[in-house]
Amino acid sequence: MLEIHKKEDILIPFTIIGEEHWEVNTKTILEAVADNWNDELKEPVREEEINALEQRLGTALPHGLRLFYRTFGISDIGEQLQEFDEISFIKEIWAEHPQYAPDFTEKDREYLPFLISFSDYLGNGNMFCFHSETKEIYYYDHEGSPYLSKMFENVDLYLRCCLISAQSDLFGADTGEEKVAVWTEEILIDLLGEDLVRKWKY
Repeated sequence: MLEIHKKEDILIPFTIIGEEHWEVNTKTILEAVADNWNDELKEPVREEEINALEQRLGTALPHGLRLFYRTFGISDIGEQLQEFDEISFIKEIWAEHPQYAPDFTEKDREYLPFLISFSDYLGNGNMFCFHSETKEIYYYDHEGSPYLSKMFENVDLYLRCCLISAQSDLFGADTGEEKVAVWTEEILIDLLGEDLVRKWKY
């Protein structure tokens, strides 16, 4: 089992999903996370299910997300990937009761029609979405304006960062959770910058 004793033990799963051997470190991390929570690895999602989801949405999934589902299913990545029946355009959340919608800014309203949720941030109401046309990743933060922020250029970077962050739970007895959490955050800041990490994690 993967166990973090020093910063260098933290695995970078891939740069691009689909590159040679991308699944090797990814599988190692997912197995360790599942084992840590006494869980089982998820089954890959069948091509037919993905095709049906894309048909319902009227758009293709980001390539990296599609390949991740086909290889590792709806896995525990440290955040909650949504089940397929939960994935939808986020504008539909308030379609029947628009009076309960957030007071979106003008800029928010430019993005809103295109954003499809696929991941819950720890189930707290915040969500990650992909843009139906550009496939960029946006963050819906229910706690304050602006509610919608572009966070990642692509889903590969989002999943890579999640899998790095998830390793904070894989601390060795000689290191402890707090120290490993600091190391994973340092890596995320190197990848994303401090402002984006603060927006995401705090």
